[in-house]
Amino acid sequence: MPEPLTAVGLGAVAAYLGKDGIQKLLGPTADYLGQGLRDYTQKRAQTIGQIFQKAEAKLGEKLDTPGEVPPKVLKAVLDEGSFSNDSLAVEYLGGILASSRTERGRDDRGARIAKVVDNLSTYQLRTHYLVYSTVRKLFADSGLLLNMEGRPKMQIFIPYSGYLSAMDFSESELHQLNSLFSHIFFGLHGDNLLEGQWRYGEKEHIVKIYPAASEGGIVCQPSSLGVELFLWAFGHADKGLNYLFSPEFSPVADGLPISIDDACATTA
Repeated sequence: MPEPLTAVGLGAVAAYLGKDGIQKLLGPTADYLGQGLRDYTQKRAQTIGQIFQKAEAKLGEKLDTPGEVPPKVLKAVLDEGSFSNDSLAVEYLGGILASSRTERGRDDRGARIAKVVDNLSTYQLRTHYLVYSTVRKLFADSGLLLNMEGRPKMQIFIPYSGYLSAMDFSESELHQLNSLFSHIFFGLHGDNLLEGQWRYGEKEHIVKIYPAASEGGIVCQPSSLGVELFLWAFGHADKGLNYLFSPEFSPVADGLPISIDDACATTA
């Protein structure tokens, strides 16, 4: 007779943290976990275990302080994360879970942020990471603030050559770049993860808004929500937007470059 699905699910998750680790991470909300996993296959539960493991790593020593994750956030992570086969989505959702662990357990903003991640394709999510890690690199020492006055001065140019390399497109994906670019950038802008004037295209189109462009590429600007998502993804929802530029912030994702080669600011 096969094991009950709840037992299978809990066992798969516990393999990543141990039952004590789950209790420390979630606090009293851990009591919801068995019921939440009742219909999960082993593969889905393993993905949740990986998300929990990322959350544990991002919390570090904070895991030894009192805290709990709101049940609403746990539900969102279970719902949105269990079908993910993308390592960056696991990274982001682990950060959202870590960010949601507070002493009072009432900060449930992570439920909404998890849905933002779930609404993004793997292409959009990878581009989000690459754009914001690049903005961080280019403007960390600029003295600009991520407010309504500062963000328009953080417009960047991303050359096609650097972007295509960072995205690691396959041969078949390279043959559908027009549809992929439309999907990625109209989607990110439509979801307010990019804002302001933006464009992608060949050099003759890009020079109209960035005359120094040496090749075709993308011109875009960070948004408040885009920065917020980036901070949540690495466990720092308690920080202000300008923490993006803090030397203490280390937004490293396994297997991804920390910035896009040859990207530059469009303003001096």
